[in-house]
Amino acid sequence: MHQFRTSIILFAACGSAFAAEGWTDLFNGKDIDGWVQRGGKAKYQVEDGAIVGTSTLDTDNTFLCTPRDYSDFILEYEFKVDPKLNSGVQIRSPSLSSPREFE
Repeated sequence: MHQFRTSIILFAACGSAFAAEGWTDLFNGKDIDGWVQRGGKAKYQVEDGAIVGTSTLDTDNTFLCTPRDYSDFILEYEFKVDPKLNSGVQIRSPSLSSPREFE
């Protein structure tokens, strides 16, 4: 079985400076507490301050999501992904419990 890994490093821009002005850091660099996994069965863990996702073959897409919506945010990240993967970042995507058809 082949597994592919994606490393994502999320930075809170100027972390403590924004925290003082009402900003919330979404990733603490230690664990994925405060995140929700939706969809497939990929595994997520933190290695060296980065969120690392490992895919599971023959399963649905897996998403690591914030549990709530945010109105304003700054997203900065670096990533490494296997060229065989279809990977990316979705922003402001609704999470639905079942598929729906669009008119």
